[in-house]
Amino acid sequence: MSRLGEIVTPGAGIQRRPASFGLMGLVLVFGAWYLAFTIVLIIGGVPFFLLRHRAWTRGRFPLAIRRFIQFYGRMVIRLSRPLVRFHVASRDAAIGVEPCVYVLNHLSFVDVYFCGFLPAFQTVIAIRSWPFRMPIFNVFMRWARYIDVEASSFRDILDQAAQALRSGACLLFFPEGHRSRTGRLQPLHKGAFLIAARNNVPVVPVTIAGTEYLGGYRSKLLSPCRVTLTFHPPVRAEGLDFHSIQAFRRRVEDVYRRSDVGAGSGAGQPGGAR
Repeated sequence: MSRLGEIVTPGAGIQRRPASFGLMGLVLVFGAWYLAFTIVLIIGGVPFFLLRHRAWTRGRFPLAIRRFIQFYGRMVIRLSRPLVRFHVASRDAAIGVEPCVYVLNHLSFVDVYFCGFLPAFQTVIAIRSWPFRMPIFNVFMRWARYIDVEASSFRDILDQAAQALRSGACLLFFPEGHRSRTGRLQPLHKGAFLIAARNNVPVVPVTIAGTEYLGGYRSKLLSPCRVTLTFHPPVRAEGLDFHSIQAFRRRVEDVYRRSDVGAGSGAGQPGGAR
């Protein structure tokens, strides 16, 4: 941990990977594959999920879209080998904890793809506005009733979150608000913790390491790496007053302090598995 009690995520102490023609070529090839894969999966996958989950039934259309998005995220990551070697750790800690609020540290714009490996099949993502402005993706995000935390008032966010939790869905927040540019965990905003406390559901801390090499602070391009997603035991609020919410948030910060994601396991290291 750094001075003055700063929380440090794995990989702090920046050593950026230089770009090369080979790496840029790899990115171009991967980009072409990704675009083709996305088009094919949307054409073939969306009708299947709509039929599979009877999307014409009242209230089931967002469910079907969320399941498709989760499947899409998983497939992108699984088919990205050998560029990305991926490992899930301690998943049992979060299995059966539903509904809940997941909170995830944020290192790269690709972090959201790894959310496809969350145990809950119904997860509503609360995220900033930029994905809602992307063609095609914005349509699916609105169909899934994801929460735009920049375009919505705090009251609207509380209402949308409560409605999602009542329906049996889980929520996912990136409580730092934006991705880390140094490897240090940014101060955690209280919104996710207030929502969990008001709705009497636990927070499940999730830590990710390695995506700093995928458009993060260590490499602006997509570089070969290992990524580890680690689940931690759920944490519950002990009250609704200001001090209880602050203590709740600090308990989750303590989980990040104690986390040794990537230590001695190669997570977050370049080059994939040895």
